[in-house]
Amino acid sequence: VTTPRRRRTRSPLPLPSRAMSDDDKSPNREPEEAMDASDDDDDDDDKRRARSPVREDSPMRSRSRSRSRSPRRSPPRRDRERDRRPSPEGDVIEVSDKDAAFVLGRGGSTKNKIARVSGAKLDLRDEGRGSGGKLFISGDAAAVTRAKDYVAFILQQRVGPVAIDPNLRRDDLSIVRVPTECVGFVMGRGGAVLRDVEEEWGTLMFFAEPKDSGAKRDEEILAIFGSRRGRRGSELKVMSAVEHKKPGAFLDGESLRTPLDQPGDGEPGDDFDYDTFPFSADEFSYALGARGSTRKKLAAAAGCIMEYIGTVAFIAGNARERRQGREYLEWLMTQREGKLYVDVSDRDDVTIVECPKAHVGYVTGHKGANLRSVEQKTRTFIFTNEPPAGDERDDGDDDVDDVDMDDDGGGEKKKKKK
Repeated sequence: VTTPRRRRTRSPLPLPSRAMSDDDKSPNREPEEAMDASDDDDDDDDKRRARSPVREDSPMRSRSRSRSRSPRRSPPRRDRERDRRPSPEGDVIEVSDKDAAFVLGRGGSTKNKIARVSGAKLDLRDEGRGSGGKLFISGDAAAVTRAKDYVAFILQQRVGPVAIDPNLRRDDLSIVRVPTECVGFVMGRGGAVLRDVEEEWGTLMFFAEPKDSGAKRDEEILAIFGSRRGRRGSELKVMSAVEHKKPGAFLDGESLRTPLDQPGDGEPGDDFDYDTFPFSADEFSYALGARGSTRKKLAAAAGCIMEYIGTVAFIAGNARERRQGREYLEWLMTQREGKLYVDVSDRDDVTIVECPKAHVGYVTGHKGANLRSVEQKTRTFIFTNEPPAGDERDDGDDDVDDVDMDDDGGGEKKKKKK
């Protein structure tokens, strides 16, 4: 910082006390030369001041220091982070650097999964300088307890198998016993299959060691943590994969060897349960569809859980969801035989669109491709609905067909003419 150069004011020269002579011309010029020399010295001083730092008593320096000491400056970063930490209503777990990386997962996937399944909020903070970190858990008491348990299970997997009592009754735990030769099939390469099931149903799944047995076994314990609906969906998905790999592992004919049982099943006033719908050999592939597309469509439209174990459909959910799932499967099998007609007069899960017969082929598309696309996007089950000729329900209009769109309930029944 440099100070602006100040122009010096020259003082008037004193008048000579005597007249100048030719001999005195040189001496009488001395004051002017002295002034010029003084100006040169001032210029040199200004240049030195320009090159040298401003003294502390400089007005500009004083203003700069006063601004830097303003009480409104931002607090240090560590203080700001401390202010953003969760409230002390939760809990804090200290973790090492390796444990922190394991809990975090790739891109935060493991931490987000624990938070989603437990219902708690997780915040992992790095303490710096290689001192590990702190995991802040906040939420209601039950969610915090679940999150702490899940974190402990995850960290235990880093050093060895997790030990769980298979007879333990928790309202967030289901156990599936998987034959040893099917464990790799259920896991998938690098655990990819298990991660996909977790993502689909919002659960936390891992294989565990039973606490009450150290002997060699022919089955492994698969622990599933999550909501009741998520656990049942994950459970049936795994059982379907195992039964495909090892027929007879869970089914005895058309029934399960061991009925499904998890906390809450069979309690008074509880209508969450499962039903079965067996297929014949030629019906199964039709009900499954390419890569399970038909099964997924029916499950989405009915709002139920639907998985095929062997050649038996398992339909889980509340009473309404299970009823709709069974009805949609029955309609699908009837549709396979030929034309389908459903009396929809008293249903609240259907919308009717009247379509000219000349346009039905255009609406359905080649082999029903257009309708399948609409079903996938809208999570509905769509089919043409025409009463048999001569039936009293036939309105006599041979130029119009009804197109029924069934959904998971609450839909409004409408009629449109195109």
